[in-house]
Amino acid sequence: MLLQTLKKLKTKYKNANITLLTDTSNKDLIPLTGGLINDVITINRKVFKQRLIGKSLLEIFRILKAIRKKFDMCIDFQCFGETATISYLANAKVKLGAPKKDKYNYGYTDFIKRDDYNHRSQLFSRIARVDDSLDFSTLVLNNDALNYFEITNKKLNSTKKTIGLNIGSTQENRRWNDKNFSDLANNLKEKYNIIVFLGPSEQQYKNTFEEDLNFVENVNLVQLCGAINCCDYFITNDTGPAHIAAALNIPILTLFSTGEDYNVGALIDEKECITNLEINDIKVSQVIEKLSLLTQD
Repeated sequence: MLLQTLKKLKTKYKNANITLLTDTSNKDLIPLTGGLINDVITINRKVFKQRLIGKSLLEIFRILKAIRKKFDMCIDFQCFGETATISYLANAKVKLGAPKKDKYNYGYTDFIKRDDYNHRSQLFSRIARVDDSLDFSTLVLNNDALNYFEITNKKLNSTKKTIGLNIGSTQENRRWNDKNFSDLANNLKEKYNIIVFLGPSEQQYKNTFEEDLNFVENVNLVQLCGAINCCDYFITNDTGPAHIAAALNIPILTLFSTGEDYNVGALIDEKECITNLEINDIKVSQVIEKLSLLTQD
């Protein structure tokens, strides 16, 4: 969702170098952005969630050292309390943000009033003070991603189209559960190749699925992009890989609970969605019906 803003920043500030502070899992994203990102500072959020005191202190020291490098501008796209503090401590002349609460104003030299009246990517653009018109940006597959694409593609039946099932989510109340995805896979596997995407948190659910399916697991971000590129259609919870699929121009069906498509949905024209606050009340038959709108079957 940030790609369109980074592209506009590169246009506005000629020859700018962009450093992105991001989770460790995204450390390999530089070549996928087609030159939009020049460097990354990674943060291992797991050590904080696991309350590993020693590792957390080392992580804080490493990040403080990195952000004290002289920057012309610091832009906080998240605007949480902790990111406001990082912005405050960063060595930058201008610090932009849209704080969620007034008490976080200390983190910024300039800020806009926060609003969520349209897509989140447009809010990012407003924070960065660039044009906020909606843009469908794309990811660029490098050689490593293309190699993994070939490896994954060779396992598939070339006479069938392929559907990717992304079963994970960052929050449990946003996750259509593994049993539902397994039932969906069993309904679709005769007609389609099925690829089940398993992140580290979803390994425990692998046994829910039939063994004759294809699985993508234990991969880095670049490999994940290559594997997703094998898909003709992508069915997913509201989480990161949804936006990867959209940025690879793959028609997508997203299952929402608390999120809304107009605000955080995939940036692609060919998409469908189902929303239910109790996400596991979404029936397999509903998903198949929505999928048919994408496949025209």
